[in-house]
Amino acid sequence: MTAANGPLLIVEDDADIREALQGYLELQGYTVRAASNGKEALEYMGTPPRPALILLDMALPVMDGHRVLTTRKASSVLAEVPVVILSAGMAAMNPRDRAVYASSYDVAAFLKKPVEPRRLLEVIERHALKSSGAQADTSP
Repeated sequence: MTAANGPLLIVEDDADIREALQGYLELQGYTVRAASNGKEALEYMGTPPRPALILLDMALPVMDGHRVLTTRKASSVLAEVPVVILSAGMAAMNPRDRAVYASSYDVAAFLKKPVEPRRLLEVIERHALKSSGAQADTSP
């Protein structure tokens, strides 16, 4: 199952987590691209097909997740791609701070690592086909 707008993009520097997520999502029928840092993620985002959804870790080498979000926000084309933050630290934020961050950077959802597989699929199914402006799921 390929999301309508393109593949899922996993941005995760931990090779074990990245490969586990990619393998799991491919077994679920998704087409998946994977990047190990923010710069590589932006390169993928800039080449067709555009991702249907980005699973973004925040603590990345070369370019961190916050800089990826800032760059995405500045591009009208990239800003349309939904982002789900996959991070222990960001998911631990209080709900109000998550909501403010989500609103500021148009983040679709926050998921805490390690992510429960069923929850991951629910979030992908809910947000992969939605356009930007959808209400963020700020629960971890």
